[in-house]
Amino acid sequence: MSSSMDGLQMMEYEIAVFIRRAEAARIAYLNYKDFDRSIYLLLFHLHEHGPQGIKTLAESYQLDISTASRQTTSLESKGYVVRTTDPKDARVSLLQITPLGLDQLLQMRQARQDFYQHLLTDWSEEERLMFGELLHKFNRTAEQYRSGN
Repeated sequence: MSSSMDGLQMMEYEIAVFIRRAEAARIAYLNYKDFDRSIYLLLFHLHEHGPQGIKTLAESYQLDISTASRQTTSLESKGYVVRTTDPKDARVSLLQITPLGLDQLLQMRQARQDFYQHLLTDWSEEERLMFGELLHKFNRTAEQYRSGN
């Protein structure tokens, strides 16, 4: 890392490296498992926010409707979600996480936490919290920028 970089240059470079290395490390660690990031995020969203329509899920993760539809069809075929009728509008179907889907989510979450525990063995809890808080702030800022706020 060049000492002549300013903060913005450093962030731009480090984010690019972070994305590449984090994904490579995650794939190497979780490769033998049937864990798909998109499955994790969709199940997580349904668990945290309750039944949702495909459009809402697509918007939440910046997916086009056809991609979200394929992914939710896969979740449905695996028994991780079921379709229900929206009580406010019977023409709309919502996806709801099943007990099997919740079990899969919890297994995936534990495997991911185990991975980060192993990766960050030398980090103090204070460093982990600080990094998590900064990532959270970055993600919220990126979302606000994307949504025009």
